[in-house]
Amino acid sequence: ALAALAKGYTHPALFNDEVIVKGLMHYGLPFEEAVSYIHSTCVEITPIKRSSVWVASPYHNLVKPLLELMGVMNEPACDADSLDELIGLYQQKLRKRIQYSVEDQNRQQMERAAWYTHPLVSCFVDDCIARGEDLDHGGAKYNFIESSFVGMANLVDSLYAIDRLVYKEKKLSLAEFGKILREDYRGHETIKNEICYKLPKYGNDIEDVDRLFKRLSEWIVDEMARYKTWHGSRFIPSMFCWVMHDQMGQTTPASPDGRLAAFPLGDGSGPAQGREHKGPTASILSSTSWPHEKFIGGIAVNLKFSKKLFSEESLDKLIDLVRVFFLRGGFELQINVVDREKLLAAQKNPDQYRDLVVRIGGYSDYFTNLSPTMQDEVILRTEHTL
Repeated sequence: ALAALAKGYTHPALFNDEVIVKGLMHYGLPFEEAVSYIHSTCVEITPIKRSSVWVASPYHNLVKPLLELMGVMNEPACDADSLDELIGLYQQKLRKRIQYSVEDQNRQQMERAAWYTHPLVSCFVDDCIARGEDLDHGGAKYNFIESSFVGMANLVDSLYAIDRLVYKEKKLSLAEFGKILREDYRGHETIKNEICYKLPKYGNDIEDVDRLFKRLSEWIVDEMARYKTWHGSRFIPSMFCWVMHDQMGQTTPASPDGRLAAFPLGDGSGPAQGREHKGPTASILSSTSWPHEKFIGGIAVNLKFSKKLFSEESLDKLIDLVRVFFLRGGFELQINVVDREKLLAAQKNPDQYRDLVVRIGGYSDYFTNLSPTMQDEVILRTEHTL
């Protein structure tokens, strides 16, 4: 598999069977059913032949609630006196968004039960016939709704920046920081450069930053566990994006991690674009510093390597890297081996590179078919060497 990826192919994606089976058993499947699953069309895990699972329902923007608390989005900045207090207020806001989405998803599930049927498909899904119930009426054994949370790396890097600049060094108030973000860092390049180039970032095996990621991801798991679907099944979290990190980024103002307004949020659950400065091993250690198995809705971690610097020796190192990722409980890993120069050339002369395929956020696509911001996002991903 890695030999194929090293040649520039974007498939296969690499999934950790042990982690996925453990996750499915956590959500109530016996072992003999947990080992029979499919990764949907991307990275969302669904039990084969016995489920009516709705995936990516919905996507949550993790950055916007923080910007609201900072006075960036039509409400005054909060008066949190510490990072812990700010995180508590943030969790209250995110909880309200989750509750609203739960109500909306359950309304949709109820309406499908009232107005839709899939009689032929229902014949092939356990236990529709035994229960005498259509797929849309709750006949399947598992009726999970899987919701995806987008921009966790941006959120974690933002909270760390706030903690340093507002609460520890007291260079800014929260309201002043919010004003800088409303102005998209224009006239505040010194602050932006400090955030981008001096403050630690997720993806570099830094304990304080990684601990924030673990804290917030575990809170999301616990929060989602509080709710039931209309059919009495579970809400399950995921942390992948498809193209939603681009679409959500376009409507999100500048954020405290140094990201400018309208730029894509971080892809998947790995580091945000271009922020790994200590190499692929440190990136892997950060990406596996928090438990993955309960995010059965899907996790995507991207790594990009320089093709021109890739050798037979590099392949051996990549094998070791992937093994470490899996041994540390990594859920899914996707690898691009491509050169920045080739991507830039494809931007300038798309007709000459119509066959160039890259891995995005759980799926692959033709590079020249991507939006300009998505092309830039792929180019800005850190290009590692081995």
